[in-house]
Amino acid sequence: GGNDWKAKMIADALTAAPPAVTNDATIYAWDKKGQMILLRPGSGPYVCLASGFQSTRVGKPPMPYPDPMCLDQNAWNFVKHLLSEKNPMKPSRPYPTAPGLCWMLAGMAVKGGMVEFGSDDQVEVTVAKSGVKIVRISPHLMIMPFPVNERTAGMSTKYDTANPVASWIMAAKTPIEHVMVHFSEKEVSAMMNSDQ
Repeated sequence: GGNDWKAKMIADALTAAPPAVTNDATIYAWDKKGQMILLRPGSGPYVCLASGFQSTRVGKPPMPYPDPMCLDQNAWNFVKHLLSEKNPMKPSRPYPTAPGLCWMLAGMAVKGGMVEFGSDDQVEVTVAKSGVKIVRISPHLMIMPFPVNERTAGMSTKYDTANPVASWIMAAKTPIEHVMVHFSEKEVSAMMNSDQ
């Protein structure tokens, strides 16, 4: 029933960030119609979204890998604006520019075009019916919005499966450009299980 779904979505959202972020966060999920549903009001500054931003929200089947996120107020203002746009790549008004943090410690799925593959990399890949490779990328924080000068930064604009903790620029040269800062599973374990 509905309560099972709600409990499952809350549990999913909580995997995005450490308890210091999620304990008093407001939690939302996407229903089958792509509507954002409030699951748990919170008194803290963070908003957590259960998996489905790239899929359920836009009427597609769930991704093969979870992608919950927890956003601070700056990142949430940016994402709320993005959600209000018919075409996020051609916004009707400028996006907020104050950088914020978006926690994605459960990782996420990205399409193969955003990924640089090495020959012997240990990486989880699912091939969609369309033939598109869907790759599970490592846990990360997104600093968004955050336009970067790619040339001087010397940062890649793709996720590197041979170096899964390397930072890179996602959606480079677009209005939604942001920096991806990755962590190892060991680092994530330390963050998620701190005794604070």
